[in-house]
Amino acid sequence: MSELLEVRNLSVSFDTPAGEIQAVRDVSFCVRAGEVLAVVGETGCGKSVLCKSILRLLPEIARIKKGQILLNGVDITGYREQDMCRLRGRFFAMVFQNPMTVLNPSMSVWAQIAEAVKVYGRNMSREEVEQRVIQLLDLVGLEDLKKRRQQYPYHLSGGMQQRCVMAIALAAEPKLLFADEPTTALDVTIQAQILDLIKEVQARLHTATVFVTHDLSVAAKAADRVAVMYAGKIVEIGTTEEIFQDSRHPYTWGLMRALPAFARGRDSLYSIPGMPPALIDPPKGDAFACRNEYALAIDYEKQPPMFQVTDTHFAATWLLDERAEGLGIRAPVFRMEEEDCQEEQKSPEAAAKVLLDVQHLTHVFPISSGKTLTAVDDVSFQIRRGEIFGLIGESGSGKSTVARCIMNVYRPAGGHILYQGIDICDSREFRAHKKMLQSTRQMIFQDCDGSLNRRMKVCDIIAEPMRLQHVKPPRGTYRAEAAFQMQHVGLAAAYLDQYPCALSGGQRQRVAIARALSMEPALLVADEPIASLDVSMQAQIVNLFRHLQKEQGFSFLFIAHDLAMVEFLCDRVGVMYQGRLVETGSVKEIFHHPVHPYTQKLVASMPLPACCTGWDERRQNR
Repeated sequence: MSELLEVRNLSVSFDTPAGEIQAVRDVSFCVRAGEVLAVVGETGCGKSVLCKSILRLLPEIARIKKGQILLNGVDITGYREQDMCRLRGRFFAMVFQNPMTVLNPSMSVWAQIAEAVKVYGRNMSREEVEQRVIQLLDLVGLEDLKKRRQQYPYHLSGGMQQRCVMAIALAAEPKLLFADEPTTALDVTIQAQILDLIKEVQARLHTATVFVTHDLSVAAKAADRVAVMYAGKIVEIGTTEEIFQDSRHPYTWGLMRALPAFARGRDSLYSIPGMPPALIDPPKGDAFACRNEYALAIDYEKQPPMFQVTDTHFAATWLLDERAEGLGIRAPVFRMEEEDCQEEQKSPEAAAKVLLDVQHLTHVFPISSGKTLTAVDDVSFQIRRGEIFGLIGESGSGKSTVARCIMNVYRPAGGHILYQGIDICDSREFRAHKKMLQSTRQMIFQDCDGSLNRRMKVCDIIAEPMRLQHVKPPRGTYRAEAAFQMQHVGLAAAYLDQYPCALSGGQRQRVAIARALSMEPALLVADEPIASLDVSMQAQIVNLFRHLQKEQGFSFLFIAHDLAMVEFLCDRVGVMYQGRLVETGSVKEIFHHPVHPYTQKLVASMPLPACCTGWDERRQNR
């Protein structure tokens, strides 16, 4: 295959008042026509900056220090903005992580897709534009086309919004597609559809794809080759089989060990110790050395070069140096064991203590011209004290609407929600217990960008619930309490005086989690709290949830599309489909003996890591 894109020794820096942030450091790779290259790594490692630098979508404070970017052998590093505008959309396009930053809230989704078609399709008639929009909507799996003419982005779930962005990106059938976490907000079935869509586009248009993701299981399913990034550098690159079955870099080992598939029967997930280094002043030697249990003395003194393992497999680790051969360090064996999943036996008294009782909940959204959409239809379930209840289902199935009804963000059209025996749907009862209800219930929203005030510093965001409820900070000052909570979610104290715009998506989500936990709630409602986090940080946050839940005994409504995390973390699970709760049961019952056909489809769609022993057999048994 010919090289469609070639990046040579690219370095990108951000000039900030605090100093030069070396976001991308001496990166080289190529993308061949028709292949999918997955770029994986922790939040802040430079994955998104790498893609944006190729498309020249960087802010003014960023600059390309050195290197070359070649498209079909032509160096575009020095192209002017008007030259880049001719390339964007037609030669390459990008699907961004957060669809709401791309979509215009004042235009219908139909109009926005049609606008992209008109821009790239010159002299197209109205009928041709209409037909092309229909083709794109059908391509990305958005059904009920008539409804899309009247719907705006805020009418759609996160997954549906992302599919609209995909349709816009594919309007001109680009040769190279950059997908920055395109499946982060999607459930497993839609995620599988998007991955199949990328493969379909690749086969039909021979489109190459640079697929940025923190989900190794998704990378294993979607990619032909995988590049692992850490601290602005590519530390390992190879074919999918080489990375997942014969990985050589300790950081790659750590990422795979953090997958919940390897924690079955354990109390906690593995997480890589420590935090990535600050790129204002990168370490002298290997940036991963301080977190690497296999680090050698030379790792702290000198950066390792790219050692060649095979013709297609390279890794930057001193363990591949001929002088390290006698140390006997080998990659850990990754196995996914089948265990009996013995459920914790709870006393009848504990089982009888119900904290939250949702009874026949119904919620309806008005659309237009007297038309309505029933988002939640006759949903009933209970959450006991000290229990973690998982809620799963496709995008648009009503999960987030249920959560917002429980938190009084939405007023239900019917049914009752009893919290500690108080009917929170009753206005009089809610007003009578308002202070208690607001302090003992906390929510983590799916969209961390929308839930954080961009004009407030991180310190003030985390302390805001305590200030509003006039809660005395346990550690003396609000700032000290904010610093303590940040440490719990893996954020350095240096971020206390930063604004949300200065943080990555994963870092902003950690701030939202810290804010919710600062009130030590009795009920924590988490709507996709780990969706934007990389696997290592997901492990840290899920371990934190489990630790705090056992320590403080709060109840937890955990909404997620990552079924492996739900299986690991939760006690019981509810499955939603088209606004209805179709099945509830223990984790063992739902994941090992599903009854409803939709539940069976969900479980079968779980992207299991290909390096697991016996993963094919387990999928077949489902």
